[in-house]
Amino acid sequence: MAEPHTRRILVRDGEDGNPAELVLSVRGACKRYGTREIFADINIDVTRGSVLTVVGPSGAGKTTLLRCIAGLLEPSAGEILLDGEPVREPPEKLAVVFQDYSRSLMPWMSVRANVELPLRGKGVGKKERRRRAHAALADVGLETSADLYPWQLSGGMQQRVAIARALAYGPEALLMDEPFASVDAQTRSDLEDLVLDLRDRLGITVVLVTHDIDEAVYLGDTVVVLGGRPTRVDKVVKVPFGRDRDQAGTKARPDFIDLRTRVLERIRQARD
Repeated sequence: MAEPHTRRILVRDGEDGNPAELVLSVRGACKRYGTREIFADINIDVTRGSVLTVVGPSGAGKTTLLRCIAGLLEPSAGEILLDGEPVREPPEKLAVVFQDYSRSLMPWMSVRANVELPLRGKGVGKKERRRRAHAALADVGLETSADLYPWQLSGGMQQRVAIARALAYGPEALLMDEPFASVDAQTRSDLEDLVLDLRDRLGITVVLVTHDIDEAVYLGDTVVVLGGRPTRVDKVVKVPFGRDRDQAGTKARPDFIDLRTRVLERIRQARD
């Protein structure tokens, strides 16, 4: 993973009360299309090595916000900061995983070639591309599938390829837009656990947009609830479960059920 090379910004938001390093900041962000205001005065902080999940009613502008954070769209007002530096175009230290993996993968290219493709565009040499692709595929459990083609893989495995391609950049932060919405429930659970495993092993920071409240609470260290017209941050919910989570045990906990209920009620209120 690439080493950060800009100044460290600490906030009093770490585990056990220790200072945490601020990686991403959204400061007073607004997005308008003509006279239509999608969201306004969005303020979010994301600390290094954390998972922040974003939920809200359909049409709240979650994907638009994520694209602004990624540098794919320019906010109409406010700013996005990565390691204290303004994001004005897609930065190398960020990678994005979208929902529709079937469109993002080239079916005529092998799994390895798909992972290497963006690195070729960056001018990375063949030997280094191969090394990064192998490491990224190993990170997602697909090191033995490098010579297969996407159409030979299940949907869940294809999304792992998309995640591996993002990891091959060596990003500090991974932005994910409804990444598991197109897979079955069991595969979704496996991919959720993969995200937590990557965070723990690689120290990567994750911002994930989802409509699934269970997923948001299970994955998130912090859940941001969007709502209103125009959309604003309605609620920031700290998740108290720590990093030792599992699908069966964590989701059966009374405090998990209580928290997901409170988040769901907040979304319903924000929609009305």
